Order: sequence, then C-alpha cells, then structure tokens
Amino acid sequence: MQITPDTVVYIGRTSFGTPERGLFAVVTLKAMNRGRAAVKTTAGSGGFRWKTPAGHTVGPGDGRSAGKIVPIGFSEGGPTVRPNTYQAETVAFDITTAGRGGTLVYTDGDGVAFCWKFPSTSSGSAVPALKSALR
Repeated sequence: MQITPDTVVYIGRTSFGTPERGLFAVVTLKAMNRGRAAVKTTAGSGGFRWKTPAGHTVGPGDGRSAGKIVPIGFSEGGPTVRPNTYQAETVAFDITTAGRGGTLVYTDGDGVAFCWKFPSTSSGSAVPALKSALR
C-alpha cells in the first residue's frame, strides 16, 4: 500500500459546512495498492491526524463538519483499496488559522507513522478543482 498526499486547501466555508475552529485543511491523496488482495487502510479508524506547527494534533472527526466533507470527484471508495488499483481520497481537518502549515500524519495498521509537511498556503496540483468541489 502506498499513500501519496498531493494537495492541501485551506478554506473557511464549504457547501458541507462551516468549521468550528475557523478553518478547514482539506488534503487530497492517492492510495495505491499493487498487491493481489484488497487492503483496508486505517483511514476509517483514525489513521490520519493533522499536527499543527505548535504540536497540537487534530483528528479528521474533530469538529462536526470536517467528517462530512466529501467533494465530488475526490473521494472514490473509502478505506478499502482494491488490488492492482489506486483511488483518490480526501481527508479534512477543522483547525485554527494558526494550524496552517501543519503535518499530515498517517499511522498504518502496524503502528508505523508516515508524515508529510504542508505549506501554510493552499498548494498542490488540484487546488482550483478542489476549491470548486468544496463550494
């Protein structure tokens, strides 16, 4: 299983709701399974976290609206990835403005953590399309 984050969009309001803490950080990623059997990621059971520059961690379910963000065209199948395929997914976090420029942390089923640092501004190949899908 390979997980590759691509884009982060910081947005204060979406068609899915308004953040309780002032800002959503929405990350797009690809989950690739080159194996012969389906693989269930820990995405559905709290495997992703957003670590702010100050060291505070936020889960995707923290905040009522963050867990409801499912932009069309960016979420293809949930935590189970079929064999010999990849799927696009998003994960959203309800953060404060000071939480921009955080680190996406994914902990796999073996307890191994993988980290990706993001800039404090929206960036990545899908920024315009993701912003459109969120409005």
